[in-house]
Amino acid sequence: MSRSLQDALGEGAWSVSAVIFDLNAMHDDEGRPISERRADAMARIGVEMEMKKCPFSGIRHDKWMNVSALTQIANYYNDALAELSAFRYHATGKNANWDDILAGVIDQLAGPAIYLLQNRNSEGPVPAKVAVGHKLAAGMFGVSCELQERLALGADFPVSTDSFMELIDKTGALVGASEACAGSLSMIRKACVALIEKNSGNATAFDPTRIELAQLLALQVQLGTFWDLYDRVHLWDLLKGDFRKHLSPFNLFLERKLDHAASELGKNEPSKPNPKAIPRSLDDKIKDELATALSDSTDANTLAQDLDSIKKMLKETDNTISFKGDENRFATTAAGYLHTHRLIESELSKIELKLRKLLKFPKQQPIRLGSAVFPAAKALHWYELILGRKMGDDGRLTGDSTKVRGAAVG
Repeated sequence: MSRSLQDALGEGAWSVSAVIFDLNAMHDDEGRPISERRADAMARIGVEMEMKKCPFSGIRHDKWMNVSALTQIANYYNDALAELSAFRYHATGKNANWDDILAGVIDQLAGPAIYLLQNRNSEGPVPAKVAVGHKLAAGMFGVSCELQERLALGADFPVSTDSFMELIDKTGALVGASEACAGSLSMIRKACVALIEKNSGNATAFDPTRIELAQLLALQVQLGTFWDLYDRVHLWDLLKGDFRKHLSPFNLFLERKLDHAASELGKNEPSKPNPKAIPRSLDDKIKDELATALSDSTDANTLAQDLDSIKKMLKETDNTISFKGDENRFATTAAGYLHTHRLIESELSKIELKLRKLLKFPKQQPIRLGSAVFPAAKALHWYELILGRKMGDDGRLTGDSTKVRGAAVG
């Protein structure tokens, strides 16, 4: 049972992105789980999952592959590629950009969720052709997200099948026993061609609502990428950067927890996201606000409320982790972080309301964004321990106490 889907069809908090990645209990109309070996244990009972060593060349050779899933994919492979090609034809101009390509991947990836939401169906099944499109897109989505991350950091990739295939090889994507096998190298390239290269002869009709849904979901993923990169910078500053030597946990357990969290970070300081790479489809005013926030350059007047409360929190003596450094600098950094979190969450929520309108769902239900479009705020946990309060529903540090007395610091 999908909690996100149940919430969407009931009165709970939900989002389209949450439903997309919460279908591990769902089957297609041929009895196969949509998520294959990632599916819930109950969903895999009685389903053939024949595993063999991969015969295809390259990094996947001799690794385990799900043969049963590949058999089904082969039956609908041409249909799925025709849809990829039709999306490319109708959704983009002569020269597509990587934003368009991401939307094409998400169109297929979101297929089962959109089908269930449009049909107000909480049980399934999903048409096998739709499920196969999702399985084909699952691996491509990982590559697309890696590509979006690199673009957000300022990298430049020519929009071509060759550059996408090169990234597949570099990242070791489309390998793993949990997913459906991606097939031979020629099959992978054929799918990439359908996704990336415009076929002027393919004028198959395509639902414009479907295109708009995919483009909005792609924009959410892009914004989530910027947030994740920004969050990593703040996490590094707290755990391995200049702030670390000024942090004083109240016991040895927390000291070790800090050190362990720092050890899990990479050796190199993460780069800040490039404001010039912010998605072009956003309103100019929002782009400017995001560029300023992501650069930690938001003016003091905008941050005034957070700055005032944070400075007061830093002076309190019973915080779980005390800070002994430059309080003004720390307060400005923490206030900027909270402001950026609110700003991105607000934009993601506005897009969610547009998605609900297209799907004819009421906008009044609470929003619970999926982690694929709004990754967990990892630095937030440490800010909360240092400042003595959890983030409240208002996006400010007005929630439960994290102070030493009665605090749950695990």
